[in-house]
Amino acid sequence: GLVRKKYCHVWNAQAQPAGYPDKIVEKYGQTISDEVTAVQNGQADEVFDGDVIPPDRLSELNSPQYSKQVHVNALTADWYWALNTKQPPFNNLKARQAITLAADRAAYVKIGGGPSLAVPTCQILPPNFPGYKPYCPYTAGTDTSKWTGPDLAKARALVKASGTAGMKVVVNSTTDETGKALAAQMVSDLNKIGYKASSQLLTGSIQYPFIQNSNNIKKWSVAYSAWYQDYPAASDFLNVLLGCGTINPGSDASPNIAEFCNKAIQAQMTKAENLGVTNPTAANAIWAQVDHAVTDQAPWVDMFNPKQIDFLSKRVHGYQWNPQWYILIDQQWLK
Repeated sequence: GLVRKKYCHVWNAQAQPAGYPDKIVEKYGQTISDEVTAVQNGQADEVFDGDVIPPDRLSELNSPQYSKQVHVNALTADWYWALNTKQPPFNNLKARQAITLAADRAAYVKIGGGPSLAVPTCQILPPNFPGYKPYCPYTAGTDTSKWTGPDLAKARALVKASGTAGMKVVVNSTTDETGKALAAQMVSDLNKIGYKASSQLLTGSIQYPFIQNSNNIKKWSVAYSAWYQDYPAASDFLNVLLGCGTINPGSDASPNIAEFCNKAIQAQMTKAENLGVTNPTAANAIWAQVDHAVTDQAPWVDMFNPKQIDFLSKRVHGYQWNPQWYILIDQQWLK
């Protein structure tokens, strides 16, 4: 837990207003469903958990009874599948575009908590973010501003044209229920367009470093990951996750999991970063172009942009949400 220090003073009330709690106590070890029950019963004051609340509990929380206790906010974050651009079949652009077209984002949204907690996407940058302009070339129909459904016919044609039909594909994900469900859906999406897919599940603490390390690059084809902004700049997604400079061979800290490196696009990233120092507006126009160019190269199958649900007990007051820091616990009080 955290306890207020009596020697700390507010240095700037606008930047950091004085907090209300004298102490903040965090408890661990319960399932998220049990956490929801504890808040309902007044045994805890907030569900502070990154896991997805089960659908049956979400249905409860959507009832009028809890309308004043539930707060939902969009996160500047991506849930995505990184494609292994170094090994067949996804070293082939047409194969990458095929699975991106075939991905059933409605199914992934359902796994992510449903439409109230997840919004389907095809591009790297999240909404309400510098450089974001809606773009989805991987959808049924002709409207490329949003995803409406998979295009299996076009995806199968691309697989055939790529010469990769019938290849074995390994889908790497996590062992928790959400990770298992995501993997099962991706295996299904791949099999529908002509691949022979299977899942490879690792515990969360092992999976993320495993898929970053290039020593394991031959052991997987598609890998689940998610990214939540560090700071509100397009480079935090595009250059950190898909730039040539963040491929660190043999390292567990190599955030460009897909090992995607396009020198022409990288030159535009570098130009945008340099320009951002003096002209952020012009830089963000370039970042928008970079976002669309990277999306066209399909190093990822983007699934959705998540939202966060904060469920509070009846005695919590002063709720505030910050897009950078999320729920401001120190601005709340109990009554």
